[in-house]
Amino acid sequence: MKEVTVVGRTQDHISVQILIVLVLILLVGCDPGMTVRQMNSSIESESAAATTMPKISVDVKTTSHLIGQKLYDPHVTATNLSDVPVTITSIELVVGGTTFQNGPYAVNDYPVNLTAHGTIPLGVYFSLSDGVSKIFEKPGELRIHYCSQQGSGFARITVARGPLNAR
Repeated sequence: MKEVTVVGRTQDHISVQILIVLVLILLVGCDPGMTVRQMNSSIESESAAATTMPKISVDVKTTSHLIGQKLYDPHVTATNLSDVPVTITSIELVVGGTTFQNGPYAVNDYPVNLTAHGTIPLGVYFSLSDGVSKIFEKPGELRIHYCSQQGSGFARITVARGPLNAR
């Protein structure tokens, strides 16, 4: 038997109305989504002639995020296009004058040896100081530092935000 309130509604009916209101509040408060994707890349030498540096190719998969999310952890793979092995020593993200270090768990993953003509996945995990929308107001740069017999260098990959449906 249902208990009837003064205005003639059942307790179950009021509970359903409260639940609907709570769901609507949660939906209104949700951040819309966005993507962060690779735009281009280049290789720079730090201590050797650029023509002697091994060439590596880096692929950063497009990631989807909520606007306020403070984590950027794309799937990244590196391919050594040269005939000599390289050692990837670190990865950092530079956005809007701020440099984010790769970590916390990824710090223990480096250095990583990349054989000649080999491909490996890289552990990438950035804990951001603000939401991805704010951090990526301008394009950022993912820097993959590496060394070989010829010296040290880094690959620079531009990453930028886009709409949720970007590929």
